[in-house]
Amino acid sequence: MIKAFNKLRFNALLKSQLNTYGKYALSEIVLVVLGILIALQINNQNELSKARELEKVYLKEWRSDIESNLESSKSTIEWIEYMVPRLMLLLEESAKEQISLPIDSLNYYLSLIQGMPTYLSTDRIYNNIIGSGDFKLIRSFELKNQIAAYYQLVDLIKVVQNTHELQLVNSYQPFILKKLDFQAIQGEMFDEYDMPKPVSSNLIDQVIHTREFRNIITLKLNILSDLLDQNKDILEANRELKALLGRLSDLD
Repeated sequence: MIKAFNKLRFNALLKSQLNTYGKYALSEIVLVVLGILIALQINNQNELSKARELEKVYLKEWRSDIESNLESSKSTIEWIEYMVPRLMLLLEESAKEQISLPIDSLNYYLSLIQGMPTYLSTDRIYNNIIGSGDFKLIRSFELKNQIAAYYQLVDLIKVVQNTHELQLVNSYQPFILKKLDFQAIQGEMFDEYDMPKPVSSNLIDQVIHTREFRNIITLKLNILSDLLDQNKDILEANRELKALLGRLSDLD
């Protein structure tokens, strides 16, 4: 009887100890899991904070690139708008029976057909953010859409600029070399040296009334018209990007 009682008591104590140990072990597991979850949460918050800080840096630097692009588009437009009225004067002179402008002025205005107004986009941050895979850090879909639209304009203007370069090689320069005194058209080529005077500065007087001359000038004006329109579109795109990047930077 006593043995049976002791056995029951032993079993009860063992069961109680097992229950206590089980509860202790379970609580330890819960604490470990909670610790892991808290650590993961803290790590996620740290990673998110780092991502937001990096995004802020990208936005600030990107705005700097856009400001450079604004200046590039403005200077390109100014150069085109300088060239156009002077080339128009050549067309007007070509229609006159007797030219009224000095030969030196005519040669200088004609030299402008060799000018290549070129928009150069500063893509430092764009290339960095695309190459590093960090484009996903940019949260603004509006910014992503505007960037995509901007680079469509850049790709388009590159095509026109390449066409312009081909016309320089295939049309403008051959015309000058064949019909005119290149030295008179080219003007000063060195700062350090004095060039001798051109031999045949007056050759422009012989070609200015020809259809070929007018075609060359009109061809140049046609490409400048396309470039002017596209540079104005890029100028507006740069202004919108600068404003948007400013707002996004202020939000952060």
